[in-house]
Amino acid sequence: MPKEEKNSQFLAIKSMFLGGSVKRMKDIEKLYPTLIAKSLHINHSRYIQKLYKPERFSIGQVDDLAKLLDIDIQQIFDVIIRQLNSPSKRNK
Repeated sequence: MPKEEKNSQFLAIKSMFLGGSVKRMKDIEKLYPTLIAKSLHINHSRYIQKLYKPERFSIGQVDDLAKLLDIDIQQIFDVIIRQLNSPSKRNK
């Protein structure tokens, strides 16, 4: 896949993070999951599991995702922290 095409696919996800529409990591589940998993060097199903339990992402993986999307790592951490602190997560 040409690099330009990859970048345009990641641009959609980047826009979602920058626009604040990603409230939980699983919100990006349907957006090029195989491409992102391969880019992060993890198995597709493991990637999906981590979206639902983002505390399982390593800091290195979050950093790699931020670089892939060309966004500040803090934006991803903010989503993860918000997801971990959500009422439904705390009651489990």
